Amino acid sequence: MQVQTRRTAASAAQYSVERRYPRHFLSAPVTTWPLLNSGLQITHGLTLEISIGGLSAVLCGPPLIGERVSLRVQLLDSPFETSAIVRYGSPARTGFEFVELPPEFLRSIESCIHRLLLRPWPRDGFQLT
Repeated sequence: MQVQTRRTAASAAQYSVERRYPRHFLSAPVTTWPLLNSGLQITHGLTLEISIGGLSAVLCGPPLIGERVSLRVQLLDSPFETSAIVRYGSPARTGFEFVELPPEFLRSIESCIHRLLLRPWPRDGFQLT
């Protein structure tokens, strides 16, 4: 029996080189659902990292690459909702690019980063100190 998996849009190494914004560790509840009228398929999970351009998460039943979704994440004790496009996916994680990010959500992400509440993602992989 052959197990079929979705192709990723780019390799992990390619994404780390091409990132527009630094990523920061974040473990927070996240919920997604499709924007189109394809039935309400709510998916729950936890974020792994966030930047001002998007986030990655571990989800139960992730959406397809290229799908546009509504995404809700809990940040600084407040839920924020925005549109996002699924940019990559694997059995371990799904990456989202924010679309039409509400200004208050952007300010909250920046506030967390500037207060050092979120740790930078290591550029050269995980290193123990």
